[in-house]
Amino acid sequence: MELIRYHPNAPLDHYVDCFWWSRRDRAEVFGEHMLPSGSVQMIYPLHDAPILCAPSSSSRNALVWSAGIVHGPQWTYYQSGPKPAGITVGVAFRPGAAGAILGHPVTELTDRHVSIDALWGTRGRELREQLLEAKAPSAAFRVLEAELCSRLHRPLLLHRPLLLHPAVAQALACRSGDWESSRVAEVQRRTGYSPKHFIALFRAAVGLTPKHYYRVQRFTAVLRALASSNIRGLADLAASVGYSDQAHLTREFREFAGVTPTRYRPRDSSSILHHRAHDSFSKDLR
Repeated sequence: MELIRYHPNAPLDHYVDCFWWSRRDRAEVFGEHMLPSGSVQMIYPLHDAPILCAPSSSSRNALVWSAGIVHGPQWTYYQSGPKPAGITVGVAFRPGAAGAILGHPVTELTDRHVSIDALWGTRGRELREQLLEAKAPSAAFRVLEAELCSRLHRPLLLHRPLLLHPAVAQALACRSGDWESSRVAEVQRRTGYSPKHFIALFRAAVGLTPKHYYRVQRFTAVLRALASSNIRGLADLAASVGYSDQAHLTREFREFAGVTPTRYRPRDSSSILHHRAHDSFSKDLR
């Protein structure tokens, strides 16, 4: 599989982590657990083959989609069926930034998988047509960048881009030492808001509570370490990112990934949110 990522320029870089373009020359035979990141993904397959996924980790009912979809912020993993051959392009939004561009409250997208047509109507279909006409990854990125930049501005705001609430932006900027659950209250106090108000502001922007978001970020730090194969042991890793012990890390890893750390199999070191699962996904879901 070929994968290309592109990081946009200002002001879009405050809202989008990256655009990506992938091409599979052959269909895959395995499904995946798609692991939570705390952010939103918008995906356009530029082929007609359907894609199968389970709306949540516990769902036994399959969701079939093809034209384009938005994966909202997830509380835990969801299952994705084997990917067909062809080209796919997507947008990885920064946490807390998707709502401003998508034009919908992110809380309405949490743990949901919504078609782009349902969000943008005719414009969603027109955008896919433009992407189909793009002859190279760079051309697809230009199409996406132009569309998303046009959505950053609102006439009533005198053409200034929409910004995160300062309290949410401050909380999202916290470093790894603040991911421990005991530090969430400290982060809230630094914002100057009451716990209830802070949680409401954060969830409205990110789609998750601050405590759960920090848990996901700590989990992601573990994924990076495991994918790099540069760790001395799970006990040391657990201590380095704020878990109380190895058992705590393993319990939380199973909750977010559906497997234990020793059974985690990322697609590759740059695709840590893709755990390769067994190949009977489509048989398990009805």
